[in-house]
Amino acid sequence: MHLRYPLCFVCALACAHGAFAQSPETPVPQEITVHVAAQRLALAVAPVQTSSKDTAQKVDGMLAHALSLTGLFDVVPQASFLPGLVDEKLDATQFDRWYASGAQVLIKAEAHTQGNAMTIDFGLFDVVGNKRIDLKYDAPRVTTDKPGPAIYAFVNAVVAYFTGAPGFLGQSLLAISRQGRGKGARVVSMLTDGTQVARVTRSETIEILPTWGPGGSVLLTSYAHGNPDLYAVSNGAGKRISSHPGMNSGADYCPANGRIALTLSKDGNAEIYTMNADGSGLTRLTDHRAIDTSPSWSPDCAKIAFVSDRGGNPQIYTMNADGSAVTRLTTLGKYNANPDWGKHDVIAFSARDEQNNLDIFTIRADGSDLNRITQQQGKNDKPTWSPDGRYIAFSSTRDSGSRIYISTADGKSQAPVTSSGWYENPVWGH
Repeated sequence: MHLRYPLCFVCALACAHGAFAQSPETPVPQEITVHVAAQRLALAVAPVQTSSKDTAQKVDGMLAHALSLTGLFDVVPQASFLPGLVDEKLDATQFDRWYASGAQVLIKAEAHTQGNAMTIDFGLFDVVGNKRIDLKYDAPRVTTDKPGPAIYAFVNAVVAYFTGAPGFLGQSLLAISRQGRGKGARVVSMLTDGTQVARVTRSETIEILPTWGPGGSVLLTSYAHGNPDLYAVSNGAGKRISSHPGMNSGADYCPANGRIALTLSKDGNAEIYTMNADGSGLTRLTDHRAIDTSPSWSPDCAKIAFVSDRGGNPQIYTMNADGSAVTRLTTLGKYNANPDWGKHDVIAFSARDEQNNLDIFTIRADGSDLNRITQQQGKNDKPTWSPDGRYIAFSSTRDSGSRIYISTADGKSQAPVTSSGWYENPVWGH
């Protein structure tokens, strides 16, 4: 029997928020769907078999964390394993005893070391079907102190087996790092499991609103010269590409047309512009007395989502890439901000509910299918889509401090990426 990821069920909640007065182009008021339950596969993960206790602990910890981020599994606690299963070899599987321990799926591994070099042989087993699953993937050689690439390759292959598309482990995130609430902001990069955190620049000035630019560069707003200017950073070196008086911020680069959308306040209030990657070819898109900010390209670069208070409070709007056909997208609540346009024409954003809780929502670009991803679990902000549109990363204060979380696109599974430190404003790599 070929196991498949089970279908999940949702509960729809019609919100009773009162909608404010709308312009003629505004879509009809929306209803919010809140996802409240998920059926996941019961997965047993046997401790890796190796001669080094330290290596085993590192591999076991990284593997468990990577699997939790996928949102596909409920891990069976080791206390539920029947006697003798913990030390079972990779080539001898007692399917009936694993099934009796509560597992539908099983992972076992053996690590082989030679000096600091290491190979990890993983096995995925269909406990219900009494067979080992043949996964097709390249297993890289790693070192005992950095087993990540081998773990990522295996977990991505597991995700591909159950869902038809590979996982995201090994991809990169940008984020803002602080020493605490309100402390100085620095831009960092990390892998999607929270490892390999590194400063993007060596500057000690305030850095905000990072995003990915052309060729793996990073666009960010820095106060290095006193004014909030936009920089393009490659290999730690930054070059100013927009330094107009006032804000040069909120950049979003679209690879499909090579243009950067950004917010400039050089003309007295915040407006949306686009420009080439080197700062040339500046074009103004919005011209309104209200504040227009936070542009986000659609994947094909044909449209831009942005935030405007032209209706009386911050709401999400869309427009064509030339600034025409401005249309209000959100209608509920009095604060909707930070849009990120995902692969399947779905926009993630943060919004405050009637109790002033800041949460993550998604909505289709045509104004339909409004979904609530988080539900009053601290402050949840700055969503960013995975390249395949199946996951959302965001910052949350639910566990004290501020951590980066990854959620499935329906919100049914949410897991922390970072376990310590203060991180916010994640941006997923293309």
